[in-house]
Amino acid sequence: MRAKQLFLTMIGIGFISLIGCSPQTISTNNPEKVFDNYKKDVELKDFEKASKLLNPDDVSSRGKIWAKRWVEINSQNVKSIKLEDLGILGGTAKARVKIIYNDGKTKDSVITLIKNNGTWYISPNFSFGGYRR
Repeated sequence: MRAKQLFLTMIGIGFISLIGCSPQTISTNNPEKVFDNYKKDVELKDFEKASKLLNPDDVSSRGKIWAKRWVEINSQNVKSIKLEDLGILGGTAKARVKIIYNDGKTKDSVITLIKNNGTWYISPNFSFGGYRR
């Protein structure tokens, strides 16, 4: 009986540990992971998912529709985003990136990430320039 209780307790602890280490939790505690997720979402044109990585303080004051549209406009004609450099100073990180457009042209830009309540987010204070063909 005691072995059965110990076994069930161990399974319970293991399950709780897995929940506590969900990919969302892991990916938002590191600015580089947040950038990687944002980059992937932009490249896949999943603007709604990318907008969830924006700083919630900015989104709550403007709305979710604004956030999705902001990502969509700033990702127009973007083929890929390459991280060139990332520097962290306290609760702010600056990512120097190279944007590669569908026609092969490139542009250097800076993305700011903000730590908000222990979680990293993209700060919508940058623009990829609204490049159009």
